[in-house]
Amino acid sequence: MKKTVLTMLKTGIPFFSLSFCFVLGFGLFGTVFFEVIMRVSESHAENPETFEMAFLMSLIAFMGVAFLFAMLYVQRNFETAVGMSRTRRSFFAGSLLCAFTAAVCGCAALYLSALTEQLRLKHWWNAYPCESNYFASLTPTLLALFLFAFTILAQFIGVLFLRFGKAAFWVIWVLWMVGAFTIPRAISDLENERHTVMSHIVLTLREIISWLPAFAWLLISTGFLCVIALISYRMLLRQRVS
Repeated sequence: MKKTVLTMLKTGIPFFSLSFCFVLGFGLFGTVFFEVIMRVSESHAENPETFEMAFLMSLIAFMGVAFLFAMLYVQRNFETAVGMSRTRRSFFAGSLLCAFTAAVCGCAALYLSALTEQLRLKHWWNAYPCESNYFASLTPTLLALFLFAFTILAQFIGVLFLRFGKAAFWVIWVLWMVGAFTIPRAISDLENERHTVMSHIVLTLREIISWLPAFAWLLISTGFLCVIALISYRMLLRQRVS
């Protein structure tokens, strides 16, 4: 198993580098986009505000790395590894470790992008209030949960792609797009006190979450991710080699 895991780590170095550059590149794009918006707002808006655009773009890219890992790594390496007499158990351990390494690279790029943005906002745009506070909410506990969630979910999505092929891809893509369009709209309706169906759903979810302390939700999330990891393991053990 040790040889298989080390081999998978070595072959995954290009993907780990891609993960870092992908997240950091989106942060750079967010920086440029932010500067364009602020230059326009500064001259036209009455009360311009700053926004952590680079952090948000890097965070979106960080979540997108999970899909890249599933599509570019798990699917392509399973057939090769098992075909070369590697056990499914060793491949599962190796893919989890590779997903964790990719998550660490993505988090490093995310933190670097956010830190650079904070320095820029402090020295260039300190005269304007910031309407977001994402960087301050990135606590060590939340960062550890991100790493754990990314590792489990990226590997789980890869197993789904491996098992169900294009059907799994399109289902996950539709869910992703629905969330990308509905969640920001619901938050906007809630902030503007618009009594829409989505705002009522967000309020209901907020009330449900407030019933339990943060530590309890952390335990529930960890337990859920452990169940997902077990399901991935069982599915991978039953996966056939074409």
